[in-house]
Amino acid sequence: MNSAVPLAGMRALVTGASRGIGRAIALDLAAAGCEVVGAARSEEALAAVGAEVEVLGRSFLPLAVDLADPGVLPAAAERAWAWRDGIDLLVNAAGLIVRTGPLEVTPDEWDAVFGVNVRGTFFLTQAVGRRMLGAEGGSIVTVTSLAGEIPTRAALSYQASKAALIQLTRALAAAWAPTVRVNAVAPGYVRTDLNSAWLDVEENAGYVLGNTPLGRVAEPQDVVGAVRFLASPSAAYVTGQNLRVDGGWSVR
Repeated sequence: MNSAVPLAGMRALVTGASRGIGRAIALDLAAAGCEVVGAARSEEALAAVGAEVEVLGRSFLPLAVDLADPGVLPAAAERAWAWRDGIDLLVNAAGLIVRTGPLEVTPDEWDAVFGVNVRGTFFLTQAVGRRMLGAEGGSIVTVTSLAGEIPTRAALSYQASKAALIQLTRALAAAWAPTVRVNAVAPGYVRTDLNSAWLDVEENAGYVLGNTPLGRVAEPQDVVGAVRFLASPSAAYVTGQNLRVDGGWSVR
């Protein structure tokens, strides 16, 4: 992990911090000097991440919260804000995918995906953003997906939810400028525990590699540099962007 980008002393809240991309982001931000609030449903998994953050010499607040329950989000935001008297960076990395096809997806499945990916992300962002606007500003980075702009074999509900997050990013960037910068990072296929089994199917792996000019599936660590850049002073004139980290998929 590279701490060259000046993030020392920043206070970061990362959702989905217990695994996959969110975990990698939380650890990378800690290595770059951030104090980290990690939000996820599993207290046990958060404790493990917290131990790694503390090894890096930073402090960590585990925040057990379910984004699917909007009623708990204002209190979660308040606790995160009060921990170090503010939040400089919010990273929305939590996400849900339900692998059902367009003809099979049910209303409950659709609502579950949108409940976490869009509704939960927005209302936590609203709660944190309100405080950032009343303070000295801040930066928000949301993990979207290549599938939010370019059709892939991901579940339709997932693709639609990520498209919603991309537009949410653009709209909030316009609404909250110049005080709060709002950006997104759009990974291609990343090997995490959510999709490793799918990627291990030969046909699926061939589909991904055949569409990726860099010739490999991404790892969570491939995403963290883009988040760190957008969070940093180096991106002070960047807002409303959806930065693709897709191995070249979108140029094909």
